[in-house]
Parts: sequence; structure tokens; C-alpha cells
Amino acid sequence: MNDHPMALKGLTRFDPQDERFRARTKAVNDLLRQWTLVGASGSYLEAHLMARAAQASGDDRLVGTCVMPAEVLALISSLQQRCLLVMVDSIAADHGEALVKELHQLPQPPVVLLLVERLEWLRANAYPLDGVEAVLYTHSFGSGALLDGLAAVARGHRYVDPALLSSLQTQNNEKVPTLTPREQDTLRELAQALTNRQIAKRLGIAESTAREYTHSLLQKLGAHNRTMVVRRGVELGLLLGANG
Repeated sequence: MNDHPMALKGLTRFDPQDERFRARTKAVNDLLRQWTLVGASGSYLEAHLMARAAQASGDDRLVGTCVMPAEVLALISSLQQRCLLVMVDSIAADHGEALVKELHQLPQPPVVLLLVERLEWLRANAYPLDGVEAVLYTHSFGSGALLDGLAAVARGHRYVDPALLSSLQTQNNEKVPTLTPREQDTLRELAQALTNRQIAKRLGIAESTAREYTHSLLQKLGAHNRTMVVRRGVELGLLLGANG
């Protein structure tokens, strides 16, 4: 007997009895299996539920969930291996920018997966998305975006949820510059923090040519350094293809 009313059949996004939901859950778990996991949330309830969910499923990959930046730094610093930090915007809106900068100073920085629930702070605060490996809109959960993001991170690429692109456009509707195919390729390599020499080797071009493309990107995107180029590329939606 089906316990779900017919009127609601197929309308529940997260139905644990739905085979599609089960298949997506298994696929996500398979991708997460390679990581030691740490959670960061500004909400005690969210942090508690994350830990309880891991405990209930018998999953020991989650080593802890934190509600304060100092907790996050202390826990990640104590780990022997690189971890995946799942950071919810309830902590990111207030502490994320400073926290990410501090995490980058660690001998073994984590891979950061930022989950965005509220778009207004992301637009208003211009969060430095170049400092995180993946950005996902929680409203996209159930659509396959989480799988796409995790798969991209597993390949060493960055990922921005397509559902966020309109919100990441600059607020004054400034014109998005047109990049040549090689400039686009160079921007993607810069997003992986590669040097001009490394970019040249990856793209099969001379190092001086890679330097020229980088300089052109600095000018087109109005950036003062390579980090700012990547940040501007994310904000303008030019790095959508960086998930490979």
C-alpha cells in the first residue's frame, strides 16, 4: 500500500522511498567517501543535525561540526589529511571571508564547499568566491547540482552552481567583457592557482604567451592581481565552464 497521497505523488523533492532519491544519495555518498569531512555552520541546530545524520547513517567520515571559526581552525589543524569543509552560509555570511583566508594559511588547507541558502548576503557582501572550490545553492538540492559540484571538486576543478550565476552578476549591470577562447582557457587555469609556466605547459603555449594572456585578463577584468582576476571571473559568470 502506498502511504503517500496521490495528490502529492511526485511532488516531494526529498522522498526517501523514491528510487531516484536513493540513487542520488548513493552517488553523493560515493563521491564523499574519498574525504574526511568537517562541517561549519553558524546555527547550533544545523551543526547538531549534521552530526546526528552522520551518526544515524553509521558514517564515520564526518569528524566534527563546528559553530565558531576558532573551532573550525582547531579541528582542521589537528587532522593528518586534507579534508572537505562543508560550510553553510549561516556562518559564512559573518565569518566566512576571514575564515577562508585563515584556512589558506594552514599547511594543509581544506577543500571548501560553500552552501548558500540566502542570496542577499552573497550579493551584498561580494563574498570572495575565488577562495572556495565549490559554491552550491541549497535550493538546487535534488536537481543534481550537488553531484555535479562534488564530481568537479573530485577532479580538482572549481564549480559554481548555475542557479547562482544571475545573483553573482555585478549589481550595476556593467558589461561583461568578451574573452577569446585562449583567454577563457587561461582564466580557468588561473582559477586553479597555476603559474604562467604551468599554464603554458597545460595549454601547449610559450610561457611568454601565457603571460600575455594573463596580462590581458587583468586589463579586461579590471583586476590588480591574479587572485582578483579569478574573483571577478566568478562574479561575472565567466568561470562557469571551470568545472570541466
